[in-house]
Amino acid sequence: MTEGRSSGQENANLYARGVTEGFSGKPLDGKILLEILDVFSEDSLRAYILGHTEGSGDAEEEDDEEEEI
Repeated sequence: MTEGRSSGQENANLYARGVTEGFSGKPLDGKILLEILDVFSEDSLRAYILGHTEGSGDAEEEDDEEEEI
């Protein structure tokens, strides 16, 4: 595998994708992670995982707020 290069915009897009998928409850998929690393870069992979983590956290917070109501 050769690691590619990525732009700031690509990292932002991968972060946003991660947030969306994390919020929807989609689990991290090893195949997707490897594809991101192969096509883009370690920074892109970090952006995606960070977005996924934050999206999952946001979904949990929203669920907690709905339970309180």
